[in-house]
Amino acid sequence: MVLIVVGVSLGLPAFSGNSFASYRTIEDALFSLHIQLTFLARNIDNSILLYDASSSQGTSDFVAVIIRDGYLELRYELGSGTLISNF
Repeated sequence: MVLIVVGVSLGLPAFSGNSFASYRTIEDALFSLHIQLTFLARNIDNSILLYDASSSQGTSDFVAVIIRDGYLELRYELGSGTLISNF
């Protein structure tokens, strides 16, 4: 299995505790954003799988994919309040 993130290719990364990987902000996502993710979760503890924001302060537009209380959530803010979709 290979993970490709913004042109970066990794083997099978594994994280535990407070570990994370950091990449450049997603370019050209102003009008359209298509993301395909594949994760193998070893547990369903609350986790942030993906977070991208237009500012480093986190006070502007953002997109996040998280695991919360065992369910997958898509959260995004486009200027009129945070929207949350549960899966």
